[in-house]
Amino acid sequence: MIPPSVEHLIAADLRLAALRSYGILDTPPEEAFDGIVRLATRLCLTPVGLVSFVAADRQWFKARIGFPSCETDLDRSVCKFALAEPDLLVVPDLAADLRTAANPLVTGEPFIRFYAGAPLRMPDGQVLGSLCVIDTVPRPAGLSPEQRDDLRTLADQVVTQLLMRRAVADRDQVVAFQAAELRRAHRLDVVAAASSALLTAEDPSAVLEPILRDGAEALGFDRACLYDVSPDGGHLRLTHSVNVAPEAREYIRRLPFGTPLCGIVAETGEPLILEGLQSGNDPRWDVARGHGLDAYAGFPVKSRGEVRAVIAFVSTRMPAFDGETLAFFETLARLMAAVHERLDGEDTLAETAAYWRSLFERLSEGFIVGEVVREAGRVVDWRYVEVNRAWGELVGMDVRQVVGRTIREILPGIEDAWVDEFAQVVETGEPREFLRRVATLDRWYEGRAFAIGADRFAVTFLEVTDRVQADARRMALLALGDRLRDLTAIPEMIHAAAEIVGTTLGSTRAGFGYVDAAMEFIDVQADWTAPGVPSIAGRHRFSDFGDLRADLRRGEALVIEDVRTDARTRSAPRSMLELGVGSLVNMPVRDRGRVVAVFIVQDDKPHHWSAETLAFIRNVAERVEAGVARVKAEQEQHVLNEEISHRLKNMLAMVLSIATQTLRGVPDRAPVEAFERRIHALSTAHNVLLHKTWTAAPMREVATAVLGAAGHADRVAVSGPDLDLGPRATLSVSLLLHELATNAAKYGGLSVPEGGVTVTWRLDDGPEGREVVLDWVERGGPPPVAPAQSRRAGFGSRLIRMGLAGSGGVDLRYPSSGFEATMRAPLVQLQHG
Repeated sequence: MIPPSVEHLIAADLRLAALRSYGILDTPPEEAFDGIVRLATRLCLTPVGLVSFVAADRQWFKARIGFPSCETDLDRSVCKFALAEPDLLVVPDLAADLRTAANPLVTGEPFIRFYAGAPLRMPDGQVLGSLCVIDTVPRPAGLSPEQRDDLRTLADQVVTQLLMRRAVADRDQVVAFQAAELRRAHRLDVVAAASSALLTAEDPSAVLEPILRDGAEALGFDRACLYDVSPDGGHLRLTHSVNVAPEAREYIRRLPFGTPLCGIVAETGEPLILEGLQSGNDPRWDVARGHGLDAYAGFPVKSRGEVRAVIAFVSTRMPAFDGETLAFFETLARLMAAVHERLDGEDTLAETAAYWRSLFERLSEGFIVGEVVREAGRVVDWRYVEVNRAWGELVGMDVRQVVGRTIREILPGIEDAWVDEFAQVVETGEPREFLRRVATLDRWYEGRAFAIGADRFAVTFLEVTDRVQADARRMALLALGDRLRDLTAIPEMIHAAAEIVGTTLGSTRAGFGYVDAAMEFIDVQADWTAPGVPSIAGRHRFSDFGDLRADLRRGEALVIEDVRTDARTRSAPRSMLELGVGSLVNMPVRDRGRVVAVFIVQDDKPHHWSAETLAFIRNVAERVEAGVARVKAEQEQHVLNEEISHRLKNMLAMVLSIATQTLRGVPDRAPVEAFERRIHALSTAHNVLLHKTWTAAPMREVATAVLGAAGHADRVAVSGPDLDLGPRATLSVSLLLHELATNAAKYGGLSVPEGGVTVTWRLDDGPEGREVVLDWVERGGPPPVAPAQSRRAGFGSRLIRMGLAGSGGVDLRYPSSGFEATMRAPLVQLQHG
């Protein structure tokens, strides 16, 4: 039976989303994780070790030693209980623990009995699983302090490996994307250069050969061959080649039709695409295999229905060409075919022009030919001379209404850079690449422009809006994470998120609003707006704007692309339009299953909200939700601490009042006053712990606070390295220092004005690991006198002899220069006690 608290942690959406984001489940073994498990079992002396990740319905082991299965269901999981632990989960006897006594792995094979697991806590606080060690016999003593520290350290290494693994995956994805974009850009350059060169070429093979040779690897092939049909009409004659060895070039210099492989292309007049030649055994391709060919793509170059040439591409490193590469090869073949048709005489000129027009129209890239418009010699505009069908699709306009008109006529308000850069291409003759947005179309374009004659230029381009916006959203999420991590005020977090979303999406308004329980009203916080757009901060009634609540009540995003036509708002869009809202997204933010707020994004005109944009807004809303929850939790913790402090002070005051009333008749006031001072020392120690959320307190702060409260801070020198004390150690050290200061004020270095005390501590290597050594040295006071030996020493003497951690380790000395004490305790006891 899984406790409800653990069941809630297992199924938490944020935790499962974090686990998915690392892509670790069901991946092959990796030496880094195997090595960590191997080291954990050796250090903890156990036969079994696991790196376990807890999913919604199972636990899966990335690395394992001594355990037969790579995963189990959650009924067999012990690691699930580690999700709720702030530190190690140690179960000395699994058969005696109510949580695990009935576990099938305990009652049956492999009969596990001892478990120790360190939670795998990620930087965002989500626990994904544990690094655990398991034994088949109970271990009442559990793990030694050193083994505990080792297990924590190794768990930190697992977390580090996960972070590095995701960082490498993200980097590889970016590198692969950039490499693909570079290949695409290079191929566009080659098509553009080939198109320009082939316009007047007499020998198309001679024109293409240097272009291909200069970029073979980037273009996706190892070797290339260009053949012409010989005068006898039955053979292919090698005219040019790229990266073909001299002996191979001699062998293929003349091929009869029907001879592999280019001869088959010439004979059939059809492209020949072959894959995986080296792994195949078809006897037809033995010669190709013998020359190391693995992938082959050959295309006939036809003119007026007859094969005039063959162009072929080969790879010896890849088993196949991808579709984009084959399309590029085919484009080059078609360009060569167009040149051959042009060279076939006057009768073919019309057909060539029609072919070029057909090719021009079939290009998936936008292609335009433009001519600059000058005033007083300066280029002020340019006119469309030719545009292809793809241009219209990429720009969203009818190509029949473009030719003969200028870009400033077609797109009023177009940015000057769209004129100035193409003017530079014409003036200098140097090609230029560009990546730029057309604001009036809200689209991004990437391409290349090159000069083609007096005052004319050509441009090939693609729309890359999705890619640019995806990059912007990715960078925005990174920036948002940095901002939210540094901010501690909820209004600042909300405004930072709104600003990042608004500027990233180019919206006119973004904000955050709280929803009442009945979902009647929304209270919009200080929002972000574009310049000149008014804020809508304040209370609004949902029903004043249409039927907006049904989606939100179901916990779904409210998406409206046009308030004038959407069924939920079209009956009364005026209230929206008066606020400058033409389209909107309300992304719900939930708390314990109920919608408590919405993240708002609005535009002043109709807008299509893509799935990627909605996912981005949802991601931002979830991050704001998590950030707000973190701040609220910290605020609630602060209130709780103040309440604890108030009650503790009241309790100590009550104890002190009761003691005062009870001991009123005691004639000897010294013990009574000592008791009161000890109560004050406890109060001081609790105040220090309170400021550190009751988890740890700095040694220096404890010593300064206690000795300052004793009234002699100006004559006590305190020094030592930074280290934190656990809650119990903070109280014991506070009482100890208070007792030493009290004795010094009565009998030692603080009993005379010229005396003083030095308190120092350091870290040494001890028999049980690192230990803290504290020295108390008094100077300038009366010579100390060792107390008489007695079986009934006072509480103060017993407290001093108990030392820093209550377990001794005290050396008291009484030289004539002043009382001295040296106290030792293991660091782990002071920090975890």
